[in-house]
Amino acid sequence: MKNSVLCYLEETAARLPDKVAFFDAEGEITFEQLRKSAVDIAFAIQEKVGGRRNPILTYIPKSVKNITAFMGILYSGNFYTPTEVRFPEEKVRSIVETLHPAAILVDTKSKEKLCGYEWTKDICLINVDEVAKSGRYEESHELAEKILDVDPVYTFFTSGSTGTPKGVIINNHNVIDYTDWAVKTFPINENTIMGNQSPFYFDISTQDIYTTLKTGATLGIIPPMYFAFPAKALQFINERKINFLYWVPSAFVSIANYDLLKSIPLNNVELIMFGGEVMPVKQLNYWKKYLPNLKTIANVYGPTEATVNCTYYIVDREFSDSEVLPLGKACENTGLLVLDEDNNIIDSSKVNELGELCVYGSSLSAGYWDDEEKTKEKYIDNPTNPYYKEKMYLTGDLVYYNERGELVFAGRKDFQIKHSGYRIELGEIESAAMGEQRVSVVCASYDKKEKQIVLFYQGDIEEEALKEYLLTIIPKYMVPTVYVSLKKFPYNDNGKIDRKKLENDYLS
Repeated sequence: MKNSVLCYLEETAARLPDKVAFFDAEGEITFEQLRKSAVDIAFAIQEKVGGRRNPILTYIPKSVKNITAFMGILYSGNFYTPTEVRFPEEKVRSIVETLHPAAILVDTKSKEKLCGYEWTKDICLINVDEVAKSGRYEESHELAEKILDVDPVYTFFTSGSTGTPKGVIINNHNVIDYTDWAVKTFPINENTIMGNQSPFYFDISTQDIYTTLKTGATLGIIPPMYFAFPAKALQFINERKINFLYWVPSAFVSIANYDLLKSIPLNNVELIMFGGEVMPVKQLNYWKKYLPNLKTIANVYGPTEATVNCTYYIVDREFSDSEVLPLGKACENTGLLVLDEDNNIIDSSKVNELGELCVYGSSLSAGYWDDEEKTKEKYIDNPTNPYYKEKMYLTGDLVYYNERGELVFAGRKDFQIKHSGYRIELGEIESAAMGEQRVSVVCASYDKKEKQIVLFYQGDIEEEALKEYLLTIIPKYMVPTVYVSLKKFPYNDNGKIDRKKLENDYLS
């Protein structure tokens, strides 16, 4: 039984020491080089930070350096919280004030920027570019053995729908359980070359990093700026022979909307996965059309509180552009409950009946960092287990079972509205609008002050034509009354449509 995620690195470095583990546009690192660099960082941390299980922040541009920093922090007996040098100062400060990190790991460039903030003057900064070689590499196994499987690996800060940062604590057992399932379920092995798109503070990166360490695969870190010029991302994928993509849907959508695969084919890609938000079938069908060697497509879902994912669906049939992909079924060692407003269980025999999805099991986080009130609010006792306390997470996501017994995402509880006496899921409006061939991106919202449904959209179609199309697809009471055509949608740090910005900019 593994006590730590570092067991993956220890075993793979012994088995495949000279194989490239991670690369970016600037360089690469083998498994053995990673192990040794991480040990050097670990002893540098231990010199300056006393004790164990301390939070340590990373403030390093997205690169291979991040991986060595994460592993070094773990070898030191502590846990990491990634941030991003592109974050506004106030966001970094908010995380620091909540987390109270024992140290911040930086590189030479990011140190200069961070030192420009007055409030960092009393924080211990460790520059990974200046860490001395310890020569104590034979001690790595001993360092890893001291870790317990309940010790944290990382804390990811997520604002969710409230805007207030919440630190989700994920431990070794959570990551090991999820990683072992992912490798068993998807064809990830030492011949896999993954293309990382997600930021390291977003949970998709957990699968990217730890399946690489477990299997001896290789992870290519695609420079974030390339996604602003998607043709560059595709060229990088081809040059590096990347064959596995697990991205947020907006990254896939952007490439489809630019029609880039027609001129830059990805002949090496064999598997695509998406999660974090709804993947529009229209753009998925585009990817299917232009990937000649595609073997596996997976739609995955899960809140950060469930480590990475709690459901998965491997696409096994055709879908029309206006249909919604199912979430599928539970991941291994994961329990799912669908509860109605009165906390009654909705099972698969109750087709199309809406309820909130609740999650429990071995990948479930222990709660939020230093926030007992929010933890008690979102992690409740499983109402179906009267014999002992078993924590369950309320996702806030509305789902239903289809006639095949598959779970289907309907929307957020936050996005469920009451309009003209009807209860409406904004996600259903969005799915209907995406069925129109000329529409490429949509987001439905509700103007509470004016009591009207608003549809933001991108596409070569007039408002009246889109409205007439929707009248043929959904009931009249669901059809938006206001339409806002956008040349470009705003996206948040995780690559999802920034609904708050749209509402702040366009709604009264």
